[in-house]
Parts: sequence; C-alpha cells; structure tokens
Amino acid sequence: MSWLSKLAHPAPSPEASMPVIGPVPDGVPIVLLVEDEPAVRGLFAMSLRKDGYFVVEASNGAEALAVIEQTGRVDLVVTDVVMPVMKGTELAQRLREKFPALRFIFVSGYVVHDELGPNAELLQKPFLKGDLLKRVTAVLGPPQSSPA
Repeated sequence: MSWLSKLAHPAPSPEASMPVIGPVPDGVPIVLLVEDEPAVRGLFAMSLRKDGYFVVEASNGAEALAVIEQTGRVDLVVTDVVMPVMKGTELAQRLREKFPALRFIFVSGYVVHDELGPNAELLQKPFLKGDLLKRVTAVLGPPQSSPA
C-alpha cells in the first residue's frame, strides 16, 4: 500500500496567504511544489526539505505563477496535473513561455504522457515515499548542502 493512500483527506482549508520567501543558500536548488491537497503537499515538502532542497509551496497553478514572480528563480516545478483553478499542464505551458529550460515533474493518477511537453517527467500515483525524492535528485542532482 502506498503512503499516499494512507492519508486522510482533511476538509479544504482557506487559501493560504502568499509565502514570504527568504534568502536561498548558495548551491541549494529551489523546488516549486504545486499540489492542491494540503496533507499531500505537506508530506512532499517535508521530505524534500529534509533532504536539503529549498521548497516553495503553492496550492494551485495561479498561486504558483505568483510565487515564481516573487522568487525570480525556480530550478524545478513538481506539480499535480489535476487541480482546481489551473491544471498542472496549463501552468507548465505558461511558465515555459518565460522560462523555456525550466524542468517539471508531473504527479498524477492519470495517464497524461502526451500533454507533458519538454523537460518533463511523470511520477505516476500511487508511489512510495522515496520515489519523489529519487526523481527530484535524478533531475536536479543532490543539493550541495545535502545532509550526510
């Protein structure tokens, strides 16, 4: 049984205010994590932060666009495909207009290979806890300040 299937589905929370993004240490990749389920987003973010990645969170595609405007730099976008407000594939299309080399990992329970576009990988749900970290590390390499 996957760790995602063990999650309880909490009631939707009100939209979070935009995060304040502090300075990013040199050599630490920035991962923009876009997931509409708060519990899932929290687990993904915790796992990536624990391994040394700087994670910025967004609950939907529109919020992700605002976050990337604030940060000015993102090394990788990890996004759910099916979300309210804006699908992950639409988010990727908009971001590619400004950042053509930006890399993406799409997370989905649906088969969407044809919609992903360039510099993109698919992590099919359900998956094990370490699968996301392995995929992010394969795309970005380990952060320079990765814990020993």
